[in-house]
Amino acid sequence: MKKSPKKFNKILSGFFNTITLGLFSRFKKHDDSNEIYNLLNRDDFFDDAERANSLCAELMDIAHKKIDLLKELQEVTKEEKELERFKLLTAEDLRKIRKLLFDHKAIEDEKESLKGRLISKNRILNTIQKYEDEVPKILKEIQEAEEKQRRVKRDVDYLEGEKEELIYNREQLENAKIMIHKVSIGTVITFGIIALIFASIIMNGNNRIFIPAVITAIAAIGMGTWLYIFRRRVEYEIVKNGRMQARAVKLLNKAKIRYVYYTNFLEYEYKKFNVDSLEQLERNWELYKKNKHHEKRYRSINSTMSRIEDEVLDILENRGIHVNYFDDIKQWSSVEERKKILMALQQEKEALESKLDFLDTYQEDIWTQLNELKERDQTENKIIEKIIQNYLEDMEAKA
Repeated sequence: MKKSPKKFNKILSGFFNTITLGLFSRFKKHDDSNEIYNLLNRDDFFDDAERANSLCAELMDIAHKKIDLLKELQEVTKEEKELERFKLLTAEDLRKIRKLLFDHKAIEDEKESLKGRLISKNRILNTIQKYEDEVPKILKEIQEAEEKQRRVKRDVDYLEGEKEELIYNREQLENAKIMIHKVSIGTVITFGIIALIFASIIMNGNNRIFIPAVITAIAAIGMGTWLYIFRRRVEYEIVKNGRMQARAVKLLNKAKIRYVYYTNFLEYEYKKFNVDSLEQLERNWELYKKNKHHEKRYRSINSTMSRIEDEVLDILENRGIHVNYFDDIKQWSSVEERKKILMALQQEKEALESKLDFLDTYQEDIWTQLNELKERDQTENKIIEKIIQNYLEDMEAKA
């Protein structure tokens, strides 16, 4: 009876040594004579079965954690070995690398200073870049449009003034016409009354007023003629004023159309380049031409930095050293930095190994409890052993 459990434990141990990369190494031996239970108590048996299930579940969880920790440990160990390979660099290699890194740092600082002056970082200059070939022509067109707009604005202001003056003159002429009409009526009435008085006197046989009557008649005729000529002149001026107003309105409308055209053109160009005037656009254009040189320098710096990085990587490759990022080289090229990184890696490695040792101890303790449960299982079907076997099959399937 004692030989069969030992054989089964040996099989379990071999399986766990496989899935845990050899870290599970042993089980504790137990004396069956110390594990005597009365199976007549069925509640105790069901507690044992439940506990066996719980312990097996913990074993599976521990196995997964150990596998994850082992992967981390392998990565740390690999990184540590790669770092140790830097010791293969000769003094000449280190001298070359440090010189290259010094050059790299110098142009990297220049690159950072140029970033704020790049066209791609400036929204306004970026817009000018889209129309780079057209800008000189556009500047000339805007200059001409602004000059024409100013001339048209002067014409509009002059025509507006002329129109207002013509309107004022027409009002004066209309008032004069009304005044002439009133004077004419007054004159007719006055001379009519005088004529009636003279006629009454003559009818009474007084011929001494003949000469005054003639003079009055001549004055009436002269006054009527003057009023007629003046009225005709006023009417002519009113007609002439109307024609001049119509001409002024026509010219004014044409001038306004030209003014609106030039204004819309300028507003469109200003909005396109996000400026308010030709002077501002000219300043932006000069700034663009200056920053275009910075853009070329920035690209040249990127090319130089790539060349330096390739040279450093070539030196490392020749010594069998492989790194993933160039920034790592800048750290690892310094002995002091390598020591700090190595110390951190060693501390991380010790922490991982400590966790694995703890899980090993915990795993052994669980197996001890499972063996105790299995040995005191007096059932005919060996339920505890079957529970353990089912979990082992599940783990093997997942592995």
